[in-house]
Order: sequence, then structure tokens, then C-alpha cells
Amino acid sequence: MKAANNNRRVRILAITEGLILTKFRPGTFCVADPVLREWIKIPSPPPYSSQDDLQGAAIVTHMNNGDLLGFKVVRYGVSILGIGMKRDRLCFQIYSSDSGKWTYHYVSTQRPISKLLPSNPLNLNGYLHWLCRANQVIFAHDFYAPTELCRVIDLPQRSAKGYFKQPGQGDEATLTISCGSLMYMNTDTGRPNQQLKIWRLKNYTSGSSKESWEFLWNLRPCLDLCAGCVPVAMHPFDKEVVYLVTRQTNFLQTHAHLVIGNLRTKKFQLHKDWKQKPIEFGDYEPRLFHQFLLPQRLGSIPCPPGCTLFTLTDQH
Repeated sequence: MKAANNNRRVRILAITEGLILTKFRPGTFCVADPVLREWIKIPSPPPYSSQDDLQGAAIVTHMNNGDLLGFKVVRYGVSILGIGMKRDRLCFQIYSSDSGKWTYHYVSTQRPISKLLPSNPLNLNGYLHWLCRANQVIFAHDFYAPTELCRVIDLPQRSAKGYFKQPGQGDEATLTISCGSLMYMNTDTGRPNQQLKIWRLKNYTSGSSKESWEFLWNLRPCLDLCAGCVPVAMHPFDKEVVYLVTRQTNFLQTHAHLVIGNLRTKKFQLHKDWKQKPIEFGDYEPRLFHQFLLPQRLGSIPCPPGCTLFTLTDQH
């Protein structure tokens, strides 16, 4: 990409369905396919209201039998209403590959929202999913069947004290995708006998945890190997394989170990560690890596009207 040739810093915002959403300067987004070496520069978004706090960006896809039919770049945030700083709706600035235009939308959550939305929402079946630990819910919105309401799904297991703690002090939870379903994983790291529990989202029923979730797994990993482990992902094509991370932090750096476990055989394997920068208090995010998965069939990125599809050559 030209940005890379000019030594500009490129930030990866999202990875899904074989596509990567990047940003290399304020307001400049690119959608790329690293396998086909294709990329599209997205037109800069228009200004938005000062009452809206756009905090991040993601990409949501339109799939049909393994074919990528289209995509939407979504800038998301929380809208502030009125003098009392009421927060109960989300704001979206959306670029569609079908129209080649940016649009602006508000959706009501019908629940209070914390000031910041979590980063790295998960894309699945036209939805983006945000795991909001402070509210103990998942905000899920369908961008290909848009409505004025956002689905607010209660978590299947709520924290005993009503909130999530810092790493190693209580509940550690994350969302992942496996076998075409959204999965919720939770570990009780603050208890002597740590348990790993996994649920599958079976339908998008707002508010009801019993109607929304199917309980799949409950086991105690090897304590010597997995003490204090944080779940990060499941195998995309095998719901019996789980990935966890265990960390030890000193003043200078963090050593993290990847743990791969088989839920059926209850066998867990510790892999080589890697070094990380110290994690600041309050900045914890358990999903430490993206999963890059190829779609079932490779095809060119749908090119929006007015855009140009570039292909990188070996000389670039």
C-alpha cells in the first residue's frame, strides 16, 4: 500500500471474513484482502454532531453461502442526550459498499450505557456484538436489517458482585466465534477452584438469558498449568478446542503464555511465552489477538461506486 511505502503508521482496526480494516491517518480507512493483495481506500466520512462520541471503527459483512456480497465500515460510539448527560442510545456512522456513501444512524439501547464501548466488536451474520462488562450485557445490532432498537442480551451468568474486576481478581469473560455461533466464555479466577464455563448464543432475545443461551461446557482446567488463565478464543471450526492466556507481570514487562485446551479430553498444553509491554490499570482487554480466517470461496473485494480496487504487485 502507498501508506506503507511512505512509512506511515498503519493501524489495524478489525479483521473478519478474510478482510482487514485499517486506518493510516485521521479519517482515512482502507479495506484490504491480504491473500489476494487487494485494497480499497474508503472516502473520508463527513463531520458529525459534537454531542456524539465516536470511539472506534469496525467492519461488518454480508455473506451468502460463503460468498462475500458486501461490507460496511462502521464508526460507533455513544450519543449524549440533554443536560443530564443521559446515555441510552448508540450512534453509527456507516459506509456501505453497496451505495458508496456514508450515512448516520441512532439506535436506542433502552438501557443505560457506560461512557465507553468496548473495542473490537465481533462481526457475525450482519451483526456487531459488544461485550459490555460494566452493564453485564451484550449490545448487538443488525446492520443489514436495521431498526431503531439495539438488541440488549443479558449475559448467561452475572458477576456475584454485579461488576467485573481487574485481571486475576474475579470474573474474566470474553466473546468468540466458533462453528458459526457466538460463544461466551467465563472463568472465575478469584476462586480456589477455577472453572471455565462456555455458552452458545442460540437466539437474539433481548433481556432474557434463559432464552438466549445454551450452556455447553463447565470444567476445571489443570490448576498448575492454567491458574489465572484468561479465555481469549475458541477454534473457529472445532468447538471442543479453546485458547487461553496466562500472564506474569513484573515492573518492566509482561510474559504471556498461550494455553491450548481440548474441552472433551480436558488436556491443556502450555506454549512458548511472548513479551508484552506493561498493562495499565483499567486498560484490560482479554482478546489479545485477532483470528484471520479465509472465507469459503475467494473473490475480489466488492468495490463500492466511485472507488478503485487496487492490486499490489511484487514491486510494491
